[in-house]
Amino acid sequence: MATLSNARLAITSDDEKKTSHCVVTCKVTFTTFELNDMKDGLRFKLDCTLWGDDSGLNGADDSLFTYGSQFFPDASSTATETPTFDVTLGTSLLNEDSGTDDVFAKLTLKNLYTNQKVTKNSNTIERKF
Repeated sequence: MATLSNARLAITSDDEKKTSHCVVTCKVTFTTFELNDMKDGLRFKLDCTLWGDDSGLNGADDSLFTYGSQFFPDASSTATETPTFDVTLGTSLLNEDSGTDDVFAKLTLKNLYTNQKVTKNSNTIERKF
């Protein structure tokens, strides 16, 4: 199965505009077998969601924002892909609890033929939003 690595979240906030620019990158590595099967119609879907790393009430993480999915193969598929998810949000969306917030990205790659999935979490950004 393909692998996910080097998941990275970067958040730059503009206090004056009350917005935060959230960029998630990762590395997707496909096997030779998968690359060959993609030529015959095999597809993969990559999803990315921003999460708050604690919710207090029920102990589960808070889903904050979901990016649009990306699909492979794309126009120029290679064994290693470096997709980017990029959005500017109202900073208040990242305020996941009282006090310091802990925001991370969760990436999920799904083989659309076998439904097999791999997931990878990014680094966690800790600060008050």
